[in-house]
Amino acid sequence: MKTVLYNGSRQIPVDTRHDECLYAAPRPEKKTADIQHIGKDLYLHMDREKNATYYLHLWSTTKSTREKILPMSPQNAERYLRSKGLICNIFPKSDPIASLYQWGYGIAEEF
Repeated sequence: MKTVLYNGSRQIPVDTRHDECLYAAPRPEKKTADIQHIGKDLYLHMDREKNATYYLHLWSTTKSTREKILPMSPQNAERYLRSKGLICNIFPKSDPIASLYQWGYGIAEEF
């Protein structure tokens, strides 16, 4: 899916076929007419100046539901990956949430 995200006055063209997928939600093996599957995929777009843009791709197996692209902050992208049990080394290690995870807390709200 191609679209344009806006960051202030800057336009960011994103494409789910070419950007790096950090997390892909499981897809059903067989499509059935009576069950609707929805999912969220997390993508990373790097422009020529090496600026990172994270975004969610919201998809559905039904044709009547429109796909959406939602921009995310790096902090929310890291939280999303951690909620799925994944740790990515492209995020800065100096944030307090990383310290809580190192101490053994599963989510930041447990502290």
